[in-house]
Amino acid sequence: MALSSRSLPEGVTRSQRSLAEIEAQSKNASVLEKPRRRQLAVQACVYGGRIGKQIGVMLTAAVLLTVMLIPLHESANIGMYDYGKMKFDWTTDPSTWLKPADAAYSDYNVLLDGHAHTTLSDGRLTPEQLVEYAIAQGFNALVVTDHNTVAGGLQAERYARKKYAGRFVVIPGMEYSNCRVHMNLININATVAGSSDGGAYPSDDEIRHVIEHTHAQGGLAIINHIPWSTRILERLGHARLPGHPSVEALVDWGIDGFEIINQATFDMPTLQFMRAHNSSHLLFMTGSDVHAPGKAYAWTVLKAPVFTKEAIMREIRAGRTSYLFDPTGNRAGELPTYSSRYLALAPLAGAAEYIASFYDRYSGQYSFHGTHCQRDIVDVHGQSIGYLVMYIITAAVLTELARVLCQQIRFCAARWWVKRRSNSTAAEPAQQV
Repeated sequence: MALSSRSLPEGVTRSQRSLAEIEAQSKNASVLEKPRRRQLAVQACVYGGRIGKQIGVMLTAAVLLTVMLIPLHESANIGMYDYGKMKFDWTTDPSTWLKPADAAYSDYNVLLDGHAHTTLSDGRLTPEQLVEYAIAQGFNALVVTDHNTVAGGLQAERYARKKYAGRFVVIPGMEYSNCRVHMNLININATVAGSSDGGAYPSDDEIRHVIEHTHAQGGLAIINHIPWSTRILERLGHARLPGHPSVEALVDWGIDGFEIINQATFDMPTLQFMRAHNSSHLLFMTGSDVHAPGKAYAWTVLKAPVFTKEAIMREIRAGRTSYLFDPTGNRAGELPTYSSRYLALAPLAGAAEYIASFYDRYSGQYSFHGTHCQRDIVDVHGQSIGYLVMYIITAAVLTELARVLCQQIRFCAARWWVKRRSNSTAAEPAQQV
């Protein structure tokens, strides 16, 4: 092979020539490699910037959603059901499967619910609806006891007198509610307040004054759901109603009786106390404590000589009552439908539930005086929040990788199409020839 005009000077061997060519090629490759590395570094910075931007957008969205959705979750009530459309056109007859605890009252003619709430406090049914609901549940007498107001009882009484005179009796009352005691004040016509503004934590004297004021109106004072009131809220470490008076103290203050059945809970210790102390003057009541439609578990039964509020009150005051009790409850009738507001907010509520999984909030019992009986405790789950950040970063990286992959696929497809088009164009003149 002849040497080219660009061959090395004479005296240079072929091996030296090859070595020189290799060195020259290496220098040229290194010169070309530097721009390529610089280009890769620039691309890495671009991709990293895009990923960082996506992470920032996702984190900002997560913070904004948290700020928006936590209040929705904490409101605790977005009106899931539309109770206003419910029609209680079914009936329950507990006498078909239950007998009175005391056989002496087997000829009862009054089935009484001694504890119920309406929309005038924290119930879901209007006073009028509550009357219809009680009739459907097999009651023909009802004590309406909204929290700290007698207004619901008076409204329900007017409705029953107008529509069910002689067939259904409403006894107005209220549930004196705070952080020490929940006490039904039965057969009153005006809201009873304490002697001073004790608010959520009334003194012993103030509770005694409420009992005396109730008696002055011709009413009865009944202590409600002691098991519920004294149950320890484990995470908070306190009873639901701190400082609840003892049964002995309540008797000394002149209480008339106790609610021994509340919903499906039977207060056996209190009933045993009444029997052990020969407290024949103490009365017992049962109550559904209904806030929203559901099952009925107990009916206070008695025999009134005439079907009037006054006659029923005389039998209650004399202690001539018994009860029907079924811890499984009756079969509920109509179920409420979802409200339009709930259906509109349900997706947001679901997202709020997810955000709320990052913390636990233990709220104390509401005092019905604008406060809570215990201080709230909030436990934040830092590990869950850390995992959320990791998920966001992973999603941003995968999104960018998917974008780059799609871009490369599109680029390769375009090159293939151009090459194919060029080949077909070059082949056309040859075919013509």
